[in-house]
Amino acid sequence: MNETKLQVTIDAGVATVLMNRPEARNALSSDIVLELTKVLDRLDADDSVAVLVLGGTGRDFAAGADIREMVEMSVQHVAATDFSGCCARLGDFPKPVIAAVGGCALGGGCELVEMCDIVIAADSARFGHPEITLGTMSGAGGTQRLPRLIGRHVALDVLLTGRILTASEAQMFGLVSRIVSEDKLMEEAGAVARRIAAFPAAVARLIKESVIHAESMTLPDGLAFERKLFHLTFAMPERRKLMESFVRKSKTA
Repeated sequence: MNETKLQVTIDAGVATVLMNRPEARNALSSDIVLELTKVLDRLDADDSVAVLVLGGTGRDFAAGADIREMVEMSVQHVAATDFSGCCARLGDFPKPVIAAVGGCALGGGCELVEMCDIVIAADSARFGHPEITLGTMSGAGGTQRLPRLIGRHVALDVLLTGRILTASEAQMFGLVSRIVSEDKLMEEAGAVARRIAAFPAAVARLIKESVIHAESMTLPDGLAFERKLFHLTFAMPERRKLMESFVRKSKTA
């Protein structure tokens, strides 16, 4: 795919999407948000894609919404266009998404991270929501997803003070899955993505769906929903094939 604000490659079931505005620290301009939305729609419909890796070119993941665009926006404009400063489409993307975070993931960039399923960070990565220092607040889930991920008290510490979290702090609080050296970031993200892509894609989507639904369900309702999806896997030919292979190997072990 030839994109202007994004670099997109697809290989062996893994789509890698890199935000490509390094001169602006990959700030989320309206152009890049629209382009990312269209790309996500295409990747969602592409059955050859099982997993998505999202990252940025240059040193940073994404420095947030493009403030130069926002400074002249009126309340009438943002309300009429439902402006969020981020790509809301990522939040309902049904396939597993791995964030490969180098440099800063701030504001809308941190909201993108919060929408992802696995977060691999370079040891130099930084996370935060400095919107309050600019007289505004999150518009694409920062006040909703971040507390669910790291808890209310730490989330409000970040949201109300503009505190920036190091990669190790973000991992300790539950926002980051793994930390690697900066030079190993894309290598590790690619390896994790390929491992997931090697498993049945339909099952991976069901697992993600079940986990997401758990956030809005009571435990009994969530368990019932999980059981329903578990039963669906028994209609999948891949399930029988993998189980038969396991049984054959166990007999010869």
